[in-house]
Amino acid sequence: MIILLSAFYLFRGIRFRFLTEGNLETKVFWYVFHFLTALAPLILGPFQFSKSLRIKNVKIHRFLGKIYLLGSLLGGISAFVLGVRLDLEGSIVSLILLSLTWIFMVAAAWITIRNGNIKDHRLFAIRSYGMALVFVFLRLIGDIPQEKLFFFIESPEMRDSTLEWISWIIPLLVIEFAISWIPAIKVKRKFKSRVID
Repeated sequence: MIILLSAFYLFRGIRFRFLTEGNLETKVFWYVFHFLTALAPLILGPFQFSKSLRIKNVKIHRFLGKIYLLGSLLGGISAFVLGVRLDLEGSIVSLILLSLTWIFMVAAAWITIRNGNIKDHRLFAIRSYGMALVFVFLRLIGDIPQEKLFFFIESPEMRDSTLEWISWIIPLLVIEFAISWIPAIKVKRKFKSRVID
């Protein structure tokens, strides 16, 4: 399902950015670069989380992981450049922070696996893929008419800015709930508290 949604929104994004007159102007290189580099994480992510690939084909998992890492780093860097050069003032900070968060998550995944910490590597890889999927989530919620989604916000510019922020904050919160917060709450105490005399 994620791959199909990614493909659908990727097609729409290509059509809008590259086939609609007046959308590229001076940023054509960075849009193309971002598109080409961020494509690898979107495609490779589901395969990297396949248990059979990770266990039975470790060499393939590592090779695809390096491509995923490079694509994510370059995709994050190009998203940063696009954020700095963005025309929509209310979206600049959001896109810059998203790109830095994505770069951090993928770098942390690489550092943790280099240190032999498979558990944390997996968690940072999940977070990293969540940041890559912001592309899909933004388009999903962007298909909802903004005047209905943000009926309490009058300014169209403020609606755009809010959409940019929630497009990556909500997925990151959902991921954190699933992999960190809920498991931490469910952990039973190993030691009963003792009364100190």
